[in-house]
Amino acid sequence: MIIEPTIEELIKQNSDLKKQIKLLTLDVVENTENLKQAELNNEIASIQINQLKSTLDHLDTCIYIKDRNRKYLYANKKTLKLFGCTDQDLQGSVDSNFFPKETCEKLAEIDHRILELGENTSFEVESKDPEGNRLVFLENKTPIFDKTDTSKIIGLCGISTDITKRKNIQEKIVESEQELKQLNATKDKLFSIIAHDLRSPFYGILGFSELLKDNLSFTEDTESKEYISIINTSAQNTLTLLDNLLNWAKTQTNELSIRLEKIILSEMIQEVITLKKTLSKSKKIKLNYFPETGIEIELFTDKTILQSILRNLISNAIKFTNIGGTIDVKVISNQDHVEVSISDNGLGMNKETINQLFKLSNSSALPGTADEQGSGLGLILCKEFVEKLGGRIWAESTLGKGSDFKFIFPIKTVV
Repeated sequence: MIIEPTIEELIKQNSDLKKQIKLLTLDVVENTENLKQAELNNEIASIQINQLKSTLDHLDTCIYIKDRNRKYLYANKKTLKLFGCTDQDLQGSVDSNFFPKETCEKLAEIDHRILELGENTSFEVESKDPEGNRLVFLENKTPIFDKTDTSKIIGLCGISTDITKRKNIQEKIVESEQELKQLNATKDKLFSIIAHDLRSPFYGILGFSELLKDNLSFTEDTESKEYISIINTSAQNTLTLLDNLLNWAKTQTNELSIRLEKIILSEMIQEVITLKKTLSKSKKIKLNYFPETGIEIELFTDKTILQSILRNLISNAIKFTNIGGTIDVKVISNQDHVEVSISDNGLGMNKETINQLFKLSNSSALPGTADEQGSGLGLILCKEFVEKLGGRIWAESTLGKGSDFKFIFPIKTVV
C-alpha cells in the first residue's frame, strides 16, 4: 500500500531540492571562477617564463641548467650557439656531446663538488671551438635545491662568460712585462757603461784642455787658444749631458737616494760658479754671485742634488745669454727656507714657452745664442730635484729682456 505524501511534505521536499540546487549552482560558479583564475595564473606564468627566456637569450653570457645526473635541461641561445645544437637536441645531452675529453673531466670534477657538497664554485676552463681555436670561459656554478626539501639538491645552474680575449690580453701583458724587464736590464747595463766608462775620458779631456789653455795663455797663438777653448767647452757640455741622462734615469726608477749633510751654501755656489767660469768666459759673459749680506747660510740637505740644480740653471742661463751679457746668482733666506735666483739679460721667453719649460712632453730644445745644442732634460731634472728637496721652482721672463729662474727649498731637508 503506497502512502501518498502530504502537501506539507511535498512543500518541504521542494524547499530542500531548491536549497540543494542553489548549493550546486554556487559550487559550479565557484569552480568556474577558480578555473578561470587558474587559467589566468597559468597565462601570467607563461608570459613571465617567456619574458625570462627572452631576457636570458639576449645576454652575451652562456646560461644553462643541469639535472642531478648532469644532463642538460635548459640553455639560452648563447649556449645553444656555442654547442651548435637546437633546444630539442639539448634535452638529455651531456658535456661529452660538446667538449673534448680533457674539458669534460674537469667539468665532471667541478659538478661533483656542487651536486654532492652544495658548493658555489667559480673557475676557469679552457676548450676549443669546432675550428680548433682556443676558448677560455669563466664558470660560475651554484646548486639548485628542492622547494619542499631545502637540503636536497636536484641540479645545478651555470653561468659561463667567454674571457678568451681578456685572457689573451693578460698573457700578452705578462709577456710584455718580461720583455720590459729584459729591456730594463739592458738599459741599466747601458747606463752603467755611461757612468763608468764614458764619464772618465771626459774628465781627462777637461783636465788636459785646461792644462793646454793655461800653457797657451802666455803665447800669441790665438787660433790654438780658440780650438782648445772649443774642446774644453764641448767636453763640459757633453759631461753635463751625460750626468743629466744618468740622474734623470735614476729619478725614473726611484734609484736616486737623498744623502743629507751639512753644507755652507756660499761655498757650494762658489764651487759651481768656478766650474762654469770657463763656459761663461767663452762667451765673455760676466757671472756674478751676490750672497745674502752678513749671513753664512748653513744647510742640511743633499749637496750633490743641489749642485746639479745650480749647474743646470747656470748652464741654461749661459746658453741663452748673448755674448758680453751678464748673469747674477742671488740668495735670500728666512728662518725656514732659502730662495736662489739665477737672472740673465738674454733672449727671454713668452708665456707659452714658460708654461712648457718643465714638461717632459716639451722634447724640442731650442738652440742657444751661440747655436749651442741640448737635450731639454736639464730643466726637467731641476724640477724633479727641487721637489725631492721639498721645494718648488719657477721662471719669470720678458721676451727680449732676459729670464729669472728661481727655486725655493727648506734649510733642513726632510726625507
